[in-house]
Amino acid sequence: MKTAFRKSLVAISTLAAIATPMLANAESSTQTGAGALTANARLDFRVTIPKVLFLRVGTGGLFGAATNNTVDLIDFTVPAANVGDATPIAGTGGDLLAGKVTALLRSNAGVVTLTAVAAGPLTNGTDTIPWTEIGVANSALVAPAFANTFPHLANMSLALASANFAPAPVAKVTNVGSTWTFSYLNTTTYPAGTYGGGPVNGRVTYTASVL
Repeated sequence: MKTAFRKSLVAISTLAAIATPMLANAESSTQTGAGALTANARLDFRVTIPKVLFLRVGTGGLFGAATNNTVDLIDFTVPAANVGDATPIAGTGGDLLAGKVTALLRSNAGVVTLTAVAAGPLTNGTDTIPWTEIGVANSALVAPAFANTFPHLANMSLALASANFAPAPVAKVTNVGSTWTFSYLNTTTYPAGTYGGGPVNGRVTYTASVL
């Protein structure tokens, strides 16, 4: 029995020794002769790059960071002396403060469709303020540095169901950023109250998508 067991081990070892070079073997060529000789050996290379899509509006990390679910509040308080007089009101809040937010978009999948959607106008439960009263200014982003390459729409639309406003990709790659500064345009006198501020009556959802 011991002899049979040893023979089995020898057989297994022999098979392993034969198989292992076959698994790891690269191409080789041996040439011989009296004249000029040429030997070739080839390698195949392959790189797999995943499709990526990154959007940040307000508080968040940089590309590759974990998802950040912080929702910033842009808050406007109109002074009594300026109600409805068309004096733009600067905001507070936002990751850059003073109503300013970081806007970043990155993808390697060609055209990016970007939309901004809200459930309806800003409301205090009885009265409403249309989104056209919210203005947006675009400027360069300092950190990370971008020269205003991701501008927002000039102003919010009435229903806030915007068309695509993502920049066109370059060789299928989009990597852009801007500072978005929001203001309350204050063009009309509305009834007293606090409008918006919650996920239903004052939230804008930005959505980026690629095919």
